[in-house]
Amino acid sequence: MKPGVLFSILFILIISACSKDKITTKPQLELKSTSTDVVQINEALRVLMKFTDKEGDVDDSLLLVRERLNVKGPIVMPESKYSIPKFPDFSKGEFEVTLTYQFGLIFGLPPIRIPGSNPTRNEPDTLNLKFVARDQAGNKSDTLTLSNIIVIR
Repeated sequence: MKPGVLFSILFILIISACSKDKITTKPQLELKSTSTDVVQINEALRVLMKFTDKEGDVDDSLLLVRERLNVKGPIVMPESKYSIPKFPDFSKGEFEVTLTYQFGLIFGLPPIRIPGSNPTRNEPDTLNLKFVARDQAGNKSDTLTLSNIIVIR
């Protein structure tokens, strides 16, 4: 194969590979890790997510919706709005969110009693946690969903 043709094919492959990771005006969130899938009583849940944003102004707010999936008591809680501290404009970065047991996970979710348990025990909650980042221009990211997080009650 001629060197010019080989170089052209290589150049096209590099350009097409780079265009897949386009950074857009609309913020994008991607899960990097969680501290656990089963949260014990009084433990916190840490969520590490990556963000990208063309303008780098993702320092407005992070919205969280908690959705309890339990058959006996499904509930979708109103969104909680958390302020993001101001930081220099970076088009890529990470957020670490720590949801405390009392306020970030179970607040407003009444426990579901296990019938006939002696002593009285509560059913664990199964939650979907939905995160949306908003930038200074009001653009919202797609929803990042953590599914089936178990919270021991």
